Amino acid sequence: MKSWKKPTPDQVDKAVTLLAHYEQYRYFFDRLENPEWLEPLWKKGFFRNPPAPVKDEEKKIIRYQPWPESGYLARMAKYKPDIVASIIEKMEDTDNSAVHVDLIDAALGMPPDISIQISEEAKKWAENSNLLTAEKIGELTAHWAKGGKTEEAIGLAMVLLDVLPEEQSFNTGIKKPFELPPKPRARFEIWIYEQILRKYYPELVKASGLHALERLCDILEKAIIFSGHNTEEKEKKDHSRIWPIAVDENPQNIGYNVKNCLVKAIRDASEAIIRSGNSDIKEVVESLERRGWKIFHRIALHILRLYLKQAERLVRNHLVDRRLFDDVGVRHEYDLLLRTAFNHLSNQDKQLILSWIEEGPDKERYKKFYAHHRGVLPSETDLKRYIEMWQRDRLSWIGINNLPSEWQQRYKELIAIYGETEYSEFPVYFEGGIQGPLSPKTKEELSKMPINELIAFLRSWEAPNEHFYEPSKEGLGILLAEAIAEDPEKFALEAPKFKELHPIYIDALIEGLRKHLKTGKRFDWAPVLDLCQWITKQPREISTQQKSKLEPDWGWTRGSIANLLQEGMKIEAIPIENRAMVWNVLCPLTDDPEPTSEYKERYGGSDMDPATLSINTTRGKALHAVFEYALWIRQYLEKESDTGKLEKGFEEIPEVRKVLEKHLNIDQDPALAIRSIYGEWFPWLVRIDSKWAGKNACRIFPLTEQEQSYFDAAWNTYVAFCYPYDNVFEILREQYLHAIQRIGVKDRIAELYEPDNHLAEHLMTFYWRRKIEIDDSLFVEFWLKAPDSLRGHAIEFIGRALKATEKPISEEIINRLKALWLKRIESAKKKPEDHEKEMAAFGWWFISGQFDSEWLVKELHEVLEQTKKIEVADEVIGRLAAIAESYPLQAVECLMFIAEGDKEGWLISAVSNDATKILKVALDNPVSIDEAKKTINYLGSRGFLDFRELLKK
Repeated sequence: MKSWKKPTPDQVDKAVTLLAHYEQYRYFFDRLENPEWLEPLWKKGFFRNPPAPVKDEEKKIIRYQPWPESGYLARMAKYKPDIVASIIEKMEDTDNSAVHVDLIDAALGMPPDISIQISEEAKKWAENSNLLTAEKIGELTAHWAKGGKTEEAIGLAMVLLDVLPEEQSFNTGIKKPFELPPKPRARFEIWIYEQILRKYYPELVKASGLHALERLCDILEKAIIFSGHNTEEKEKKDHSRIWPIAVDENPQNIGYNVKNCLVKAIRDASEAIIRSGNSDIKEVVESLERRGWKIFHRIALHILRLYLKQAERLVRNHLVDRRLFDDVGVRHEYDLLLRTAFNHLSNQDKQLILSWIEEGPDKERYKKFYAHHRGVLPSETDLKRYIEMWQRDRLSWIGINNLPSEWQQRYKELIAIYGETEYSEFPVYFEGGIQGPLSPKTKEELSKMPINELIAFLRSWEAPNEHFYEPSKEGLGILLAEAIAEDPEKFALEAPKFKELHPIYIDALIEGLRKHLKTGKRFDWAPVLDLCQWITKQPREISTQQKSKLEPDWGWTRGSIANLLQEGMKIEAIPIENRAMVWNVLCPLTDDPEPTSEYKERYGGSDMDPATLSINTTRGKALHAVFEYALWIRQYLEKESDTGKLEKGFEEIPEVRKVLEKHLNIDQDPALAIRSIYGEWFPWLVRIDSKWAGKNACRIFPLTEQEQSYFDAAWNTYVAFCYPYDNVFEILREQYLHAIQRIGVKDRIAELYEPDNHLAEHLMTFYWRRKIEIDDSLFVEFWLKAPDSLRGHAIEFIGRALKATEKPISEEIINRLKALWLKRIESAKKKPEDHEKEMAAFGWWFISGQFDSEWLVKELHEVLEQTKKIEVADEVIGRLAAIAESYPLQAVECLMFIAEGDKEGWLISAVSNDATKILKVALDNPVSIDEAKKTINYLGSRGFLDFRELLKK
């Protein structure tokens, strides 16, 4: 072993004195390779207080700063493991992942007998594990397992692989329909979680066998409970038939989540234990099945199929269990086992299973289901059809070649009557991804059917049973819409015939026609509008017999109609001759009750903003379509060059004005979602009728405190979605001032759109266009009210716009922008600490290429002298390198400022080539040579020694 010299007390004292300077401190620890310094430095107080992570609340990021001391410990662990372990054990806790990485590396460098001393510390690191540390901790569990420390390894793995409940930002206490169950989560990214289970956990299984398997099962059981499944139920239902479609490796398995990863790991661990002889198959199966949840029974069935010859009696007992035969929750694995092992069963057992198929399904249950959904009992024909299709499907599980000859013939007869089985081996049918409800006909079959034949089929066809993986009206409707989208002319002409059909099929027609519009194909709108008008006259509630889960009323179809009309008018696919019919359809939809306040709470809750709610509700869709209707007519008038009618505005379309004024009345329509629509379409209101827009601006964007929520709903949508138009600004000047005064006053929903940022962008655009002067009260108020982050956003927005502008910018505009900057820098110099982000945003101006270099360099130097921070610093340094020949002193001084501000040292490493170019140029110029040397020495003290080569040259 290499011999190291122990430092003398004087050497230690001298080093400690020098280590007061950060650059020398980092340089010392990064290059120290002598383990004999460990104890002297510990006695001097080192290795005790690792740095905490740095949280940037504004940018919502966390920086994990490297700690040179922990890097030294990691390198020394292989030489002095006892001392390093003792130091880590006594060290203060930290959440700094960069430090954890070094300490885990140290543990990996020690023999397991020693490193387990820090097992409690390792568990704390695991609790805070993330992208940086998780896999290394997984490696540590395998390291301990290989070293015989299985209990410690499993203990650490259980913390690392533990699952947590889904994070809930808000809980309204209202259960929403169709709400997805909560999703348990890992502590870190799921792909790392899967990698740890695949690469490192097998070492624990190899060392500990059944114990390691059971601990994995504990985690999966916890994940199931976190998914909202009731542990108190007599039968533990985990709905696992849809979250791993198959326990075996199968391309139909999709969905990368923690439960699927655990299932795969438990399956692999079970197989490994049996192969190794650590436990026999009976012990593994019993260990799995005693937990009760379906997924463990499925894994057990999978294991039995793989090791059939080792457990023939156990296999037989499972196959002749009638509960498993009937249990949809274990169907895939039971079916595979049945197909594989059927010929291994005795004739008596085979006949038992075939007798179940002969007996058929639970007929009474089917009758109750049928009556519940259709209001009548099934006919004898319906019942017979259901029974025989059920028998066909069960025979398919066994496979025709495994059946006795008489049953083979019977199976063929059933296929001849009903076709090949609709049943997939998967409870949810897949074909290139998740497919929704199934259809009794393919899209091609539906496309080829003559309309009268199709209508007759749609009217008479009934879903066979209650299983969601069987054909249904919903599945038929989905494929019908696709068929209609490919041949709209054929279906549009016969649209009135759909009146006699279930609402699902009518909605499919509307949706199919809407989908096709983007293809450019056209169809006759009159029959379609006739059908739509009929729908608007129907009671919103539909009969009990017609109701379904997807179509509980006409609301969905009414919303689809609004979407169809809006799309058709937007691309001018609807002939103007149909104007009256379009309005007769559209107007009633604007009075649809959805959204009510109860609807928002039920479906949107506190998470849905008004604008999003507006496009997901019938009345909202209809009001959007009303605005499109007004533009559709105006575009027609513009094409006709009918100036007189254009100037009349809403006088030419009074029906629109009437509806808009009605829904502006809070007593008539209090929904914020509807008010947001006016904000989104306001520039187009100005285009259609500027006088009406000006007159009603304070109704759309009310300025009173009592109506503040209506202002926010309209304004936030307007400022986020609309381009800043000059003519709109003239009308909304008072509203812009009101929004400025409300800067910083926002709720969580408003933050989704960042209205303050968009307000800043609008104001900067108006200043650029000379609509606002530098001393305008709006502008003055904005700079006074805006916090540093928002002022920074405003300056950055201008810089980005400058950089994106390809054409030369006029000298007048450049001078306006210079005047703005000089005003802002003058204000910033009075209190630099309150203007850091604003000044740093000048980096975007510097790299834009739109200003003269002399002015840019002067202003950049002033910013950096004040803050030592600049945005897009890497590009700024690149630009400095490009102009260094002309401005060598300013370039090297700016480089020095930026280096001083780069505390972590990452930037300088990334731009070393440009920095080298600046330094070379500065060294060659007598004006800047001294500053260049000073900068090189400073960078060297920070550990960037390569720059010192420039001094030698």
